[in-house]
Amino acid sequence: MRPGNPIGRLLRLREIREEQARGALAAAAKVATEAGRTVDARREEYDARPPLPETLTPGQLRGLMLQGVRAHELVADAIVVYGEALGHADRARAGWASASADLKSAEKLDHRRRIEADRLARAAAERALDELVLTLRNLRRWT
Repeated sequence: MRPGNPIGRLLRLREIREEQARGALAAAAKVATEAGRTVDARREEYDARPPLPETLTPGQLRGLMLQGVRAHELVADAIVVYGEALGHADRARAGWASASADLKSAEKLDHRRRIEADRLARAAAERALDELVLTLRNLRRWT
């Protein structure tokens, strides 16, 4: 990248932003996966409770109710964390998509700029060649 190339700088900055957004997406996806595993583990713990005896004393019933309430709270908390992680992953995915689109547009702009520079260089070379041919004709005519 030449120092006077603003499009090259723009392209490099957008490459960096796209890489950062891809990293944020990977981290958010990892957090969402872990949160999903936590929800599954909490549900398995909830489902693995021992079976109820035929008769319960009031104390056993109260203890069982408190255990159920606590297990329900743990599952509910894990679901909330999982939902937040999914939301964060969706925002990270949207950020990456935006950064990727910006990078592609900068790449297209750079490509168009290179094509235009090549066209201008070809035209300048053709003009220079035409001038050289005219100069040689004029020199032959005068000699």
